[in-house]
Amino acid sequence: MGYVLPHPVHDIMQKYLQALNASLPSAFIEGVYMYGSIALGAFDEKKSDVDFIVLLKRSANEQEVEIIKEIHFQISKEKLGARMDGMYIQTADLGKTNDILLPYPYCSDGEVKVGHWDINHVTWWILKKHGIALQGRPIHELNISTKWEDVLGTLKYNINEYWYKKSKEIPNSVPDDMVEFVTTTICRILYSLKFQQIISKKEALEKGLVILPFRWHTLLKEGMRIRSSEQLPSLFDTESSRAETCKDFILYTHEICNEGYFLEV
Repeated sequence: MGYVLPHPVHDIMQKYLQALNASLPSAFIEGVYMYGSIALGAFDEKKSDVDFIVLLKRSANEQEVEIIKEIHFQISKEKLGARMDGMYIQTADLGKTNDILLPYPYCSDGEVKVGHWDINHVTWWILKKHGIALQGRPIHELNISTKWEDVLGTLKYNINEYWYKKSKEIPNSVPDDMVEFVTTTICRILYSLKFQQIISKKEALEKGLVILPFRWHTLLKEGMRIRSSEQLPSLFDTESSRAETCKDFILYTHEICNEGYFLEV
């Protein structure tokens, strides 16, 4: 493995791999991989999730799901263990998305459930281009079928469906985590649409200040303020003005994306 994991991530993943391999048959596990902020070189020990994907040679039975639950219950007692987020996917399902996948085990905030979680072409693209192999075949040998056109379709869907609907639901006051979610996610989408590259949330906010019109800079700096976890006052005079700016920012993104205008640098 060419990439050196930060020590806290290395430690928790070593404990996880030891528990996984000791508790489940070796013929069941195809490989263990990391994606997300850690793969993008932007892991924040205070905020980032520990994103992983376990590839299985077949579907997990009830007994194996219970074993996986116990593994994560125990590992969640360790530092970063409760921030492990990931999926247990069959190798045959590489590149597939939730609309065609059968329910699978997944871990969110250290808790394991069976159903559908956050997996789409962006997930597969990050794994394909930046993923870290902890166990199993190298990433390039997995032959993940996702193409950039698939990622583009996912990003446009997010803007036209999820975010457009979300703009109609924003109240007169929004919490800090919502402001951070709006600014980081939308900046990532806009940057990806223009440059065909997935970047970290932190970098997306920084790039947003370069590629977005000045009228959005206060909102982006507000997102930076919140993400930094520093106890600084809001850059907005009122909660209602901050909420209204979030809504306008979403609608602005929806408009420029549907006009095919992906920002002039």
